[in-house]
Amino acid sequence: MRKAWVMALGLTILAAGTMVRAHDMDKDGGAKKATLTGTLVDVACYLGDNETGNDHMGMKKCGTECLKSGSPAGLLVDKKLYVLAFPASAFAEYVGKQLELTGEVYPGDVLIPKKAAEVDKDGKKKNINIRGKAMM
Repeated sequence: MRKAWVMALGLTILAAGTMVRAHDMDKDGGAKKATLTGTLVDVACYLGDNETGNDHMGMKKCGTECLKSGSPAGLLVDKKLYVLAFPASAFAEYVGKQLELTGEVYPGDVLIPKKAAEVDKDGKKKNINIRGKAMM
């Protein structure tokens, strides 16, 4: 678990540095608007142990607890990981679930979501209220 926390801290610093660099860009300087659908993951557990679900490492809702504690969230789309530059706690209850996120993708595969929806097995979408939860 300590390895996961160290990795989470490193990823948070990396994401923050990317955000600063992205903020310095002009309006169209590298950011692309996108709508992505994939599995929401706890980045530390995914990178450290290839875990994509919520229950892992012998713990129920491990992913949820990690995101509530500050571990970064990510969206896994066809084996490509997008790190979310957004408070992970806003997505804590959705670890292991399919989400559709609309926002801006910056270099380094950093995604700032503007809209979010959970996608069920039948393809039906349920909006997730993330408005007002960003630190920016």
